[in-house]
Parts: sequence; C-alpha cells; structure tokens
Amino acid sequence: MEQTKKPQKVKVRGTGTYDPETNEFGFKPFDEAPSTQKDVKSCAGGGKRWVTTGVNPSKMITLKSKESSPDQYSDFLRQFNALTKDLKPKKPVELPTEQRVVNEQGLQCWLDEKNGTMTFTGTIDLSRNSNNWQAETLRLVQLVVRRLPACEQFNKVINLIKIGGNK
Repeated sequence: MEQTKKPQKVKVRGTGTYDPETNEFGFKPFDEAPSTQKDVKSCAGGGKRWVTTGVNPSKMITLKSKESSPDQYSDFLRQFNALTKDLKPKKPVELPTEQRVVNEQGLQCWLDEKNGTMTFTGTIDLSRNSNNWQAETLRLVQLVVRRLPACEQFNKVINLIKIGGNK
C-alpha cells in the first residue's frame, strides 16, 4: 500500500498584485524575519497572550468579543482569566458578583448568581416616545422575555433555584 505525503501548509508574508488589464495576479514574498512574538498562548473566544521580542520585552494580551454578544464584559473576563491563570496577583482580586446578561436597545439585565437575583434597567427617551411611552415600556419587557431564555447563565441560575440551590 502506498502512502502519499500531504503537502505541508506554509504561511508566507508578502505583497499580492493584480493587473486588471492582463488579468494577472502576482505575489512577491517578503524576506524572512524573526518572529516578534514568543510564548504565544491563545484561548477559546479569540483571546491571545504573548511576550514581545526585542530590547525591552513586554507581555501583551488581546481579548475579543462579538459585537452581538449580550455580555461582552463576561466574554472578556472569561478570556482574561484563561490567559492569566498562571499569573499570581500580589493580593486577591475581587470580581464583580453581578453579570450583565442582556444589553441592547435601551435594556440591561444583571444577574447575581450568588443571590439568585436579576435586576432590570430600561431607558426610554421620553422626548422621542412621549406619546407612546407605555408601548415602549412593553417593548422593553418583551425584549427581556425573548432574550433571557437564550442566555446560558440565566438558565443555569434558574435551574439551580428549581432544584433547591441558591437559597
């Protein structure tokens, strides 16, 4: 039985050019250069930590969250914790007890898992909605009802309360 070798993927940096008159594409690779990053670590969600190379090395972190995420703070915090779990703080850091689970269209919902409570805040622009403020309030309440069942943290707390936890 013959074994075929798969071609190895190689990333090459360079400049691509396209000539619309001749329909030709060209590529000119850059010279090889040493990496400017070492000890690169990445985590779920797109966060990354590395140490720069050079005269004065620095430790760098990038965090990433989708714009559509209901709680970008939670996304960033989860990545930060994953990327810094091997770094020990000089003194204990106290994390917030509440977590925002909805943040859109004038509505915010905060979830306190420890106490099993949820807080709603809604903003209505009365200068734009002075005649139909009741309809705008109803829209915010409906938004809560639609968004919360899709929230993993909310469902976790509700299930804990149902089985007798978080009392």
